[in-house]
Amino acid sequence: MKTRLTKSEFAVMEVLWDEGEELTSAEIIQKSKEREWKDSSIHLLINSLLRKKVVTVAGFKKTTKNYARTFVPVETREQFLVGQIIDDKTPTEDKKGIYSYIIGKESDPELINYIEKLLEERKKELKIKRQSRRGQKLSE
Repeated sequence: MKTRLTKSEFAVMEVLWDEGEELTSAEIIQKSKEREWKDSSIHLLINSLLRKKVVTVAGFKKTTKNYARTFVPVETREQFLVGQIIDDKTPTEDKKGIYSYIIGKESDPELINYIEKLLEERKKELKIKRQSRRGQKLSE
């Protein structure tokens, strides 16, 4: 399911993705280069991201006097962004168009070779899965 984020929510997510570690709300404020959030604003944003299930509480960190919750993204940046355009309900024809467009925009031969390698590996994985399922059906 596609999750819509506000610009501010997305900015918080970018800090979490860029840092690659669990952060407290104070650390998110500190590491935000483009924004200057107040404590009350960051708490509202984090609570909204928690409700939308795009971040989760990872644990707690000792701060100067108290313990503060730490947060991490539920998905990687790539997983989230792809999920904005493709999900389980996306028709095959739409997926074909999306993949064609992305591949058609690529001009780096090294990256095209990398994509080809990924596709070959995926084909092998799917072939092994099909063979495994056939083997299970025969043994039943």
